[in-house]
Amino acid sequence: MTLGEKIYRLRTQRGMSQEAFGEMLGISRQSVSKWETDQSVPELDKIVAISNMFGVSTDYLLKEQVERPKRYPESSDMWDMEKDMPDREEIFRQGSQIIIQRPSFHYEYKSKTVVAGLPLVHVNFGLRPVRAKGIFAIGNIAQGVVAIGIFGLGLIAFAPVSVGLVLAIGCAAAGGIAFGSLAVGVIAGGALCVGVFSMGAVAVGQFSFGAVALGKQVAIGDVARGNIALGFSEAYGSIYEEVRAADGSFDCQAILDAIDANVAGYWGIFARWMKIIIRSMVQA
Repeated sequence: MTLGEKIYRLRTQRGMSQEAFGEMLGISRQSVSKWETDQSVPELDKIVAISNMFGVSTDYLLKEQVERPKRYPESSDMWDMEKDMPDREEIFRQGSQIIIQRPSFHYEYKSKTVVAGLPLVHVNFGLRPVRAKGIFAIGNIAQGVVAIGIFGLGLIAFAPVSVGLVLAIGCAAAGGIAFGSLAVGVIAGGALCVGVFSMGAVAVGQFSFGAVALGKQVAIGDVARGNIALGFSEAYGSIYEEVRAADGSFDCQAILDAIDANVAGYWGIFARWMKIIIRSMVQA
């Protein structure tokens, strides 16, 4: 383990932010970040201060082969739940100020397997904001190919707030395919959704299906507004509009013909999906 990794582990086990740690040492958060990513090395007096702060030897900090003190056990293939950490307040003095650092819940797991410079699995949870970064990332703030957390960023993201290049699922989701209470994507589904193809309570896009559907090309809904609009109660269409009759019937073929005649070819796949929805409504 490098010096930077040791500093990171000691700091996060105490539940300290980079800002709080930097303030205690009289340095900036950016300097702490550079230490922990091994972009720079602390000066000797700072190493001594870190040693005193965390109760470890300078040999442990500077030499990779020196084992970690038993007080702060190392875990590599299991959850690091700080079972051996003292459950008490830590008191430090900085000039005339006394700083009290209370223990906080935190555990972390990082797999030894590395892919493209990232751990295959990184799990990092705590009461304070902590980040998990890996191919599979699970944590307060998760960043990875597959990201699961409170905030997720990745190719595939599952989180209350999620951003996924391919797929995002969450309360607020943005991605290629997005599902959430608020969803924004090429394909979006949710209570309020915005996308090229959107399906939801309020759907806005080029092709929209929902209670209130606003579709630039085609809109289908209880209230529908678009170039081609099919409404159950109200329809506003600039090219073609129709409101379903009381018996639920409508001129299916006329709407399909309007789509074929007025929707540009590059919207082909989305136009086909809307036609499938229309045909299914006739068969239902």
